[in-house]
Amino acid sequence: MSEFDEAYRRAKGVVEWAMQNVQGFALDSTIRNRLAAAAYGLALEHHRGMTVLVEAQAYGSALALLRSAVESFARGYWLLYQVDQDQLSKFLEGRMTLTLDTLLRRIAEDGSPGPKKAQLQQLASRLNALTHGSLEHLMMRQGRSDVGPRYSAEDMANGLDIGTWVAKMSALDLVGGIVNDEERALRMLEEATRFE
Repeated sequence: MSEFDEAYRRAKGVVEWAMQNVQGFALDSTIRNRLAAAAYGLALEHHRGMTVLVEAQAYGSALALLRSAVESFARGYWLLYQVDQDQLSKFLEGRMTLTLDTLLRRIAEDGSPGPKKAQLQQLASRLNALTHGSLEHLMMRQGRSDVGPRYSAEDMANGLDIGTWVAKMSALDLVGGIVNDEERALRMLEEATRFE
């Protein structure tokens, strides 16, 4: 099985795993929890959308959606773990919006497990390029004498794997961080190892 096929298999597995594990839980209904849960849920939906688009061979659209998945996860993380009451009030009033770069920088500065600051900044730059159709993305869509998708299996596998990581982290934070069911979150973490 190719690197791309393996990444697609993992992504589809995480879609099913997440749907089985995050539906129907009661949560402490604070505004912070509701907003973070909504952001994580959106990240999961974007990841599922990526798998649908890949299945339809709409690879450029799948890669463009990756930025939205990462940004939704990062916003959920910020809302759940980092925002203070003043920032939350400003956010609710529409006076505080954070860019993807800023959200990822805050996660990196938090000392969270996962990619480090330089990797996250590089990722944000690449995701912006893929989403907004900049030169990097356009170059992935042309040959020497014709135009059409030329996405490498490595690029597609990498994009799917980033989306899969986002989906796993979103599901785990929904159950462990928002629902506060640490026992279930630990079981989910063990189950998630089969998607590596």
